[in-house]
Amino acid sequence: MDALAALTERLPDGAVSTHPGELTSRSRDAWPLAMLREIRGERLPRPMAVVFPRSTDDVVATLGWAAETGTVVVPRGGGSGVTGGAQAQWRCVVLDLSLMNAVGQIDRESLTVEVEAGTHGDRLEAALNREGLTLGHHPVSLGFSSVGGWIASSSAGLASAGFGTIADLVLGLEAVLAGGDVLRLPPVPRSSIGPDLRRLLIGSEGTLGVITRATLAVAVAPEGYRWHAFALPAFEDGIAVARSIVQGSARPLMLHLFDDAEATSTFNELGHEDGAVLLLGFDPGGPDDAQAVEVAADAVGATALTQDFGEHWWERRAEGAATFRRVMGEERMLGPGVILDSAEVSGLWSVLPKLYAAVRDALGAHAARPVTTHLSYPHRSGASLTFTVLLHGQDDLSVEDRYHKCWEDAAQACHRAGGSLARGVGLLRAPYLEAELGSAGVATLRAVKQALDPHGVLNPGKLLPE
Repeated sequence: MDALAALTERLPDGAVSTHPGELTSRSRDAWPLAMLREIRGERLPRPMAVVFPRSTDDVVATLGWAAETGTVVVPRGGGSGVTGGAQAQWRCVVLDLSLMNAVGQIDRESLTVEVEAGTHGDRLEAALNREGLTLGHHPVSLGFSSVGGWIASSSAGLASAGFGTIADLVLGLEAVLAGGDVLRLPPVPRSSIGPDLRRLLIGSEGTLGVITRATLAVAVAPEGYRWHAFALPAFEDGIAVARSIVQGSARPLMLHLFDDAEATSTFNELGHEDGAVLLLGFDPGGPDDAQAVEVAADAVGATALTQDFGEHWWERRAEGAATFRRVMGEERMLGPGVILDSAEVSGLWSVLPKLYAAVRDALGAHAARPVTTHLSYPHRSGASLTFTVLLHGQDDLSVEDRYHKCWEDAAQACHRAGGSLARGVGLLRAPYLEAELGSAGVATLRAVKQALDPHGVLNPGKLLPE
């Protein structure tokens, strides 16, 4: 009996697929470079099979088989990642968790929900909304990303200012380790019994274990949002206002700051032509923080805008993801030789102005259009900046060289300015890991990887460069 037949025998009927269409569709995620290579006719590495587990036991059986046969396993959620974290390897098995999509117990007393890792965000949010609750995690990819993918990439959402990132929301985890052992970490608000193993798996990109279930903190859903919007002379002024608000008494659920280029693109329908824009979304049932917000805005000469700015942005918040698919997908809206990508970095408030200028300039040196930027995911100590960049080459081959150089320059600029690359690792960002963590940090991760996955079967190359 060959290895694949042995795997098929261990799993329920229909769990293992070798259908060519399923092998192709699950060979990559939404990494722009992989999409470009596929469109120009390259044959991407394909798995030898796709496994569709319906239970943790199915994942245990698959990883036990992988350890015995030395077969690489690539876990897959919604396939919405943009860094190659779910890219297949030749002769690997892709573990597609999409059928593990049950929303379990909702505990209204503790405000928690149990959910399987393959559950898409819109399905989870709908189940919570029926109970008057929300997770408060609103990535732009809400409708096509999964809970397990959020945790594996340590994602943040549009309302992270008020509800926190996914790392803040994870209370308990179930994961299957490389040999097939099941790690169950019970839901608690905090743990001081040694290092927190939940944090070890958050952001691990499926390289240390396959997350199968989680218990997440939820909240009472707000009845919409009360918006405050301001026009500012410069993005740097907006950074100062955002810091003042986050470190003060006001408690916005959302805070987003758009630089001149992104504000003009986003709000041109409302007549905005120049300058940065700051949006703040509050729970209309909470305290009215208008005075505290206005004091902070007045300090830099900000001008109040109408609530329409907030409503306009919220209604169109997913348009960027749709545009990405039109540019990088089969439609190729802007033609060949084009890559549309975004780079997210984070830093302390004290370095954010320098970080903004350094990364924007590094990307802009390669961009076909002005780089647009917004600040989001604010914390008392700092925030994240997301840059959108359009690259144009003579053809689909030459633009790939520009893409690599663009990312290399942006990563170096980020680190020189005291920032950190954000939004997952994957094949794209693994080469920059040592610049982030230092040689001792990388050695520590390698030791952890060796201990948990001695045969190197779990998603190799997606966290640590090979």
